[in-house]
Amino acid sequence: MTQFRGKFTNKLDAKARVSVPALFRARLAGEGLVLRRSTRHPCIEAWPASHFDAAAPNTSPLDEPTEEDDAIAYALLADVLDVTPDPEGRMVLPRDLLDHAALSSAVTFMGRGEYFELWEPDAAEAQIAAARERMAARARAKSEGGAA
Repeated sequence: MTQFRGKFTNKLDAKARVSVPALFRARLAGEGLVLRRSTRHPCIEAWPASHFDAAAPNTSPLDEPTEEDDAIAYALLADVLDVTPDPEGRMVLPRDLLDHAALSSAVTFMGRGEYFELWEPDAAEAQIAAARERMAARARAKSEGGAA
Protein backbone atom coordinates (compact mmCIF):
# COMPACT_ATOMS: atom_id res chain seq x y z
CA MET A 1 0.00 0.00 0.00
CA THR A 2 1.26 3.47 -0.89
CA GLN A 3 1.92 5.65 2.13
CA PHE A 4 2.37 9.41 1.87
CA ARG A 5 4.35 10.71 4.84
CA GLY A 6 6.09 13.94 5.65
CA LYS A 7 5.64 17.64 4.99
CA PHE A 8 7.08 19.57 2.04
CA THR A 9 6.57 23.15 0.85
CA ASN A 10 6.93 24.14 -2.81
CA LYS A 11 6.37 27.40 -4.67
CA LEU A 12 3.19 28.07 -6.62
CA ASP A 13 4.08 29.87 -9.86
CA ALA A 14 2.16 32.59 -11.71
CA LYS A 15 0.46 29.95 -13.90
CA ALA A 16 -0.90 28.18 -10.77
CA ARG A 17 1.54 25.30 -11.20
CA VAL A 18 3.13 23.52 -8.28
CA SER A 19 5.56 20.61 -8.23
CA VAL A 20 4.50 17.49 -6.40
CA PRO A 21 7.33 16.60 -3.99
CA ALA A 22 9.72 14.02 -5.46
CA LEU A 23 9.05 11.51 -2.65
CA PHE A 24 5.30 11.70 -3.32
CA ARG A 25 5.85 11.43 -7.10
CA ALA A 26 7.93 8.30 -6.57
CA ARG A 27 5.11 6.75 -4.56
CA LEU A 28 2.61 7.61 -7.29
CA ALA A 29 4.72 5.70 -9.85
CA GLY A 30 3.24 7.63 -12.78
CA GLU A 31 -0.34 7.32 -11.58
CA GLY A 32 -2.69 10.28 -11.88
CA LEU A 33 -4.30 12.11 -8.99
CA VAL A 34 -7.84 13.00 -8.05
CA LEU A 35 -8.03 16.42 -6.38
CA ARG A 36 -10.97 17.37 -4.19
CA ARG A 37 -11.68 20.08 -1.67
CA SER A 38 -11.57 18.78 1.85
CA THR A 39 -14.94 18.81 3.53
CA ARG A 40 -13.29 19.21 6.96
CA HIS A 41 -10.39 21.61 6.44
CA PRO A 42 -9.34 24.53 4.19
CA CYS A 43 -7.14 22.31 2.06
CA ILE A 44 -7.13 20.16 -1.07
CA GLU A 45 -7.01 16.37 -0.84
CA ALA A 46 -4.91 14.57 -3.48
CA TRP A 47 -5.77 10.89 -3.92
CA PRO A 48 -3.99 8.42 -6.19
CA ALA A 49 -6.62 7.72 -8.86
CA SER A 50 -6.66 3.97 -8.12
CA HIS A 51 -7.35 4.56 -4.41
CA PHE A 52 -10.11 7.04 -5.19
CA ASP A 53 -11.70 4.73 -7.77
CA ALA A 54 -11.61 1.77 -5.37
CA ALA A 55 -13.41 3.81 -2.70
CA ALA A 56 -16.06 5.30 -5.01
CA PRO A 57 -19.49 3.81 -4.49
CA ASN A 58 -20.80 1.48 -7.15
CA THR A 59 -24.29 2.21 -8.39
CA SER A 60 -26.63 0.63 -10.83
CA PRO A 61 -29.20 2.32 -13.09
CA LEU A 62 -31.74 0.23 -11.21
CA ASP A 63 -30.80 1.77 -7.84
CA GLU A 64 -33.02 4.59 -6.61
CA PRO A 65 -30.56 7.16 -5.20
CA THR A 66 -31.09 8.39 -1.67
CA GLU A 67 -30.28 11.91 -0.47
CA GLU A 68 -27.04 10.49 0.93
CA ASP A 69 -26.22 9.00 -2.48
CA ASP A 70 -26.85 12.41 -4.06
CA ALA A 71 -24.59 14.14 -1.53
CA ILE A 72 -21.79 11.65 -2.20
CA ALA A 73 -22.18 11.95 -5.96
CA TYR A 74 -22.19 15.74 -6.00
CA ALA A 75 -19.56 16.40 -3.34
CA LEU A 76 -17.22 13.48 -3.88
CA LEU A 77 -17.58 12.64 -7.57
CA ALA A 78 -18.83 15.63 -9.54
CA ASP A 79 -16.74 18.17 -7.64
CA VAL A 80 -13.31 16.60 -8.27
CA LEU A 81 -10.53 17.10 -10.77
CA ASP A 82 -8.38 14.40 -12.36
CA VAL A 83 -4.80 15.56 -12.93
CA THR A 84 -1.61 13.96 -14.13
CA PRO A 85 1.59 15.73 -13.16
CA ASP A 86 3.74 16.66 -16.17
CA PRO A 87 7.19 15.05 -16.66
CA GLU A 88 8.70 17.61 -14.25
CA GLY A 89 6.10 16.67 -11.61
CA ARG A 90 4.10 19.89 -11.94
CA MET A 91 0.33 20.14 -11.87
CA VAL A 92 -1.94 23.11 -12.48
CA LEU A 93 -4.39 23.96 -9.70
CA PRO A 94 -7.71 25.51 -10.76
CA ARG A 95 -8.89 28.81 -9.29
CA ASP A 96 -11.73 27.27 -7.24
CA LEU A 97 -9.34 24.92 -5.44
CA LEU A 98 -6.77 27.69 -4.96
CA ASP A 99 -9.48 29.84 -3.38
CA HIS A 100 -10.79 27.00 -1.18
CA ALA A 101 -7.34 26.42 0.32
CA ALA A 102 -6.32 30.13 0.25
CA LEU A 103 -3.22 29.29 -1.80
CA SER A 104 -1.25 32.14 -3.33
CA SER A 105 2.54 31.76 -3.49
CA ALA A 106 3.43 28.43 -1.87
CA VAL A 107 1.85 25.07 -1.11
CA THR A 108 2.59 22.76 1.80
CA PHE A 109 2.09 19.08 1.02
CA MET A 110 1.23 16.98 4.07
CA GLY A 111 1.15 13.20 3.97
CA ARG A 112 -1.99 11.53 5.27
CA GLY A 113 -1.21 7.88 4.64
CA GLU A 114 -3.20 6.81 1.58
CA TYR A 115 -3.44 10.39 0.28
CA PHE A 116 -1.89 13.79 0.85
CA GLU A 117 -3.19 17.31 1.39
CA LEU A 118 -2.24 20.68 -0.08
CA TRP A 119 -2.33 23.55 2.45
CA GLU A 120 -1.48 27.22 2.66
CA PRO A 121 1.86 27.03 4.57
CA ASP A 122 0.84 29.05 7.66
CA ALA A 123 -2.46 27.17 7.92
CA ALA A 124 -0.55 23.87 7.68
CA GLU A 125 1.73 24.86 10.55
CA ALA A 126 -1.28 25.92 12.65
CA GLN A 127 -3.01 22.60 11.90
CA ILE A 128 0.07 20.62 12.94
CA ALA A 129 0.52 22.69 16.13
CA ALA A 130 -3.14 22.16 17.07
CA ALA A 131 -2.82 18.41 16.40
CA ARG A 132 0.31 18.19 18.56
CA GLU A 133 -1.52 19.96 21.39
CA ARG A 134 -4.51 17.60 21.11
CA MET A 135 -2.15 14.61 21.25
CA ALA A 136 -0.29 16.06 24.25
CA ALA A 137 -3.58 16.72 26.06
CA ARG A 138 -4.68 13.16 25.34
CA ALA A 139 -1.37 11.80 26.69
CA ARG A 140 -1.69 13.96 29.83
CA ALA A 141 -5.26 12.80 30.42
CA LYS A 142 -4.26 9.17 29.93
CA SER A 143 -1.31 9.60 32.29
CA GLU A 144 -3.44 11.29 34.94
CA GLY A 145 -6.16 8.68 34.57
CA GLY A 146 -3.65 5.84 34.90
CA ALA A 147 -2.12 7.33 38.08
CA ALA A 148 -5.45 7.64 39.87
